[in-house]
Amino acid sequence: MKFGMSEPMAQAYADMAVAKDAGLDNGVTRTPEGSTPTSFRQWCRDVLRPAVLG
Repeated sequence: MKFGMSEPMAQAYADMAVAKDAGLDNGVTRTPEGSTPTSFRQWCRDVLRPAVLG
């Protein structure tokens, strides 16, 4: 494959795109009770980045 991806991995990405297009992410409705006040971007900045960079 062009970027060094195996054929099964490329197929998995394609399958994931089809599933997301079909509404995979709509399975659970977001509510205040089921959500956190922290955005994904904020979590990446505050938690993930320091953990990765040390």
